Amino acid sequence: MVCDQDGQLVAHAFPPTIDAGTIDRAAAAVSERATALQAALGPVATIDLRYTNSRIVVKATGRARVLFLCAPSINLQLLTMSAIGVLRQIERLEASAAPAARAATEGGQLYRAVQLIEGLIRQSGGDQVKLRGQIALKAGFTLDLMDADTPDDPVKLQGLRAAARAVLGQDI
Repeated sequence: MVCDQDGQLVAHAFPPTIDAGTIDRAAAAVSERATALQAALGPVATIDLRYTNSRIVVKATGRARVLFLCAPSINLQLLTMSAIGVLRQIERLEASAAPAARAATEGGQLYRAVQLIEGLIRQSGGDQVKLRGQIALKAGFTLDLMDADTPDDPVKLQGLRAAARAVLGQDI
């Protein structure tokens, strides 16, 4: 599983028997624990949690956290060597995503509102597709159509805020 330092799930390769809510909660917990450890100890590269029937190893790189769910007898050195390639790929992706992230923050109010709503939907623990669809129906447009270049439209922004309030129960 890969999550960002804010606890947002980026990707995972867990089997379908593990539900999405559990994975999202795990991502949030990893971020919270890593942040607490870093506040107390400084930079933390590896967290190794041992349990009777499993072992969780978390590797940190840049803004990402990679969680490995392992057998308790895993060889940590071998896992670290295997993880180096994944960590390097993540670092390259982070480096190439930096310009795109800057461009995304330069979008207008409408775009930023959509980004905020997307975050609230992920945090809600509800069915993301259903919630996005409900908001789109109430707002009168799909959230996918909004990007950083979309010009602000006060009427659309007001409708989007009202739709988010009605569906998510929160003002944005």
